[in-house]
Amino acid sequence: MGYRSSETLCVVRLLPLWNLNRPQEALCEALRREAGRCWSDMVQAHVESRGGKWLSSVDLGKRFKGQYALHSQTIQALAQKLEANVDAARELKQSDPNARYPYRPKQYQTVVWKESAIHWTDGGELLLSNGKRAPALALPIPVEYLDVEIRKVELTWRADHYELCLTIDTGRVSPPPRAYGQIAGVDLGEVNIAAVTVESGETLVVSGRGLRSVKRQRNKRLAAYQSRIDRCKPGSKRQKKLLRSKAKASAKFYRQQRDILHKASRQVVEFCQANEARTIAVGDVRDIQDGVDLGAKSNQKISQWPHGQFVGYVRYKAAEYGINTEQIPEDYSTRTCSCCGYVLPHAPRGRRFVCPGCGAATHRDTNGSANICSRARYG
Repeated sequence: MGYRSSETLCVVRLLPLWNLNRPQEALCEALRREAGRCWSDMVQAHVESRGGKWLSSVDLGKRFKGQYALHSQTIQALAQKLEANVDAARELKQSDPNARYPYRPKQYQTVVWKESAIHWTDGGELLLSNGKRAPALALPIPVEYLDVEIRKVELTWRADHYELCLTIDTGRVSPPPRAYGQIAGVDLGEVNIAAVTVESGETLVVSGRGLRSVKRQRNKRLAAYQSRIDRCKPGSKRQKKLLRSKAKASAKFYRQQRDILHKASRQVVEFCQANEARTIAVGDVRDIQDGVDLGAKSNQKISQWPHGQFVGYVRYKAAEYGINTEQIPEDYSTRTCSCCGYVLPHAPRGRRFVCPGCGAATHRDTNGSANICSRARYG
């Protein structure tokens, strides 16, 4: 994953911390627990302020500065994260009145260090400052990261190990948005990850067989673990061991899914770059299941459909080429013939779209992506 700063391109690299010693592991846990305590206090203070003037990230940072064994920039980052969550909830409430603002305390929270808290030891270790009330965290880092410019470091927990997320400044200037080129329409799907059509008629279909296989195996494996966990005595050593194994398996399948989505998004962006696209219009499927019951199996497939994660990968990869990414409504795109505009009274059956009006026969997903491209181009 990656993102753009205001001037230069940044990328994020994930470093698993497999061989930490006991003092390092203890400090990592203490920092995440302290960050969770700080987050919980901030949430409580924000909830209490909602009867009048709501606290901003600046207000929260000033109120809680110096009260925890954390760097001041870490506390500031937690306040900014809470404010971002509040803004996201406020936007969601426009379409979903049941959406809630942050209110739950957390035992653990991701620890964030900004540039002023990131240093290096003489031995080449990454030294992360935690203020005057806690010792600094020194971690071994591969030699290829010694000469890069690290803007931010995040410490997270991944099922059975800690992981560092390094935000690295590449030094490359962000390209300006393209003012010329074609429009590419992208139809997202659960069977095929994406189908892409550009104005010239070139198409690309990215298969989702590998991703579907990973998800099926994950569901079977986790169901088997849960069945064994349900037969255990609560709090027993066997239950704790099975819970750890289940979390470890879940993290492994998540990494496999992330790898597949990264490769698929790169394939889509490189296809658009080769066809000189200036805008990628993605069909918006975020509310596809709102108020709809499709049955147990279909509900599971839709709920596990990582379309938001995929769109995020496409967006930041496309930005590296100056290609804009936007999401537009995709209603009736699958049922409408991209050649004559005939609208089927029901969704097409199978993977082929055959138009009763003009007789055109094409791939179901490329027909949808062509309609999305046309909608983005002509409205």
